[in-house]
Amino acid sequence: MLINMLNSCQKRLIYNLAYIPEHLPSYLCPFSDSEPCMDGGLLYYQAKEKISLMACPLPLNTKGPELYSHVNSLVRELKPAELGCISPVPLDVHGYKPVRTEYDLYYCLDLNNILSGPKLRNMLKRASSEVHISVGRDFTRDHLELLRKFIEFKGLDQEKALFFHRIPEYLSHSDTALVIEARTIRDNSLVAYDILETGSRLFAFYLFNITGKKSRDIPGVNDLLLQEAINQARKLDKKYINMGLGINPGIVSFKAKWGAYPFLAYYFQQFQPAFSWKRFFGLKG
Repeated sequence: MLINMLNSCQKRLIYNLAYIPEHLPSYLCPFSDSEPCMDGGLLYYQAKEKISLMACPLPLNTKGPELYSHVNSLVRELKPAELGCISPVPLDVHGYKPVRTEYDLYYCLDLNNILSGPKLRNMLKRASSEVHISVGRDFTRDHLELLRKFIEFKGLDQEKALFFHRIPEYLSHSDTALVIEARTIRDNSLVAYDILETGSRLFAFYLFNITGKKSRDIPGVNDLLLQEAINQARKLDKKYINMGLGINPGIVSFKAKWGAYPFLAYYFQQFQPAFSWKRFFGLKG
């Protein structure tokens, strides 16, 4: 992993303007075995002949023609055999055909506008009578064991399971990630933990919520973890928490309960070079 592919000005730009976790090389590189590069305001990750393009510009600009032009110019120059794009709009890439498209929304929590109704306060009070919360950077055997059980319980496919398997590697490369954990008051056993990334000036990123069987028996434990994530983000003078994608209605409801709102569309597209009979015969076009 060669994070030094970026110069100091580019690193400072990313820190000042990052608004999605995929903007952070310390987060994405351990999961993709890639090298970060920048072209103007576009960040991309290169691994052999594969390019992962973050077509969410720094700063944010969703104007279609400008973004399409920049993306197509960059792809024309790089000529990847495989291309993956994350973008706030669906993209057409000249000479490539989409083979996979996913759509979702990023959710954002404004730290100056947190919701906290009586029902939520009661949940927090109840959970705090059964677990205590602590914050650190250590990732121990307890965390690994809970992660293993989480993957088994969720029945994740091989691709998604491999992503979660790399969490320890990501944490070893990030100086700005926090592990927020909940342990039982009775026997100090680990029941759940969140991973919060704080490597952006304005945003913290709510990356992972790893839970076990015991946490499912303690209503409000995930709310208690999120409350501490909010506290940590505020201590670091963040303005927002990017709460990640909606995924499913249950997760959306959990985020919305705290005041999170959809703030950016998420299109993930995978492309392969399109066969061109003109190129086959050496013709232009």
